[in-house]
Amino acid sequence: MVRYHYKGGSFSPARLVEHLIAAGEAAPGARGMDVEDVIDQIAGANGIDRATADSTEIPVRQVS
Repeated sequence: MVRYHYKGGSFSPARLVEHLIAAGEAAPGARGMDVEDVIDQIAGANGIDRATADSTEIPVRQVS
């Protein structure tokens, strides 16, 4: 099962996209996009390197 950890929360991919939209970090157009593409866009827009970022900066994928 894939989950994403972000700012102390744990989210399924669909819930993460909805959370990011509600928080104003992603546009409503993110619905229907692949969650990894959404995260890549947010990271790029904010100058965040996903390879070195932690879950306080950007959602981090966890596979269990």
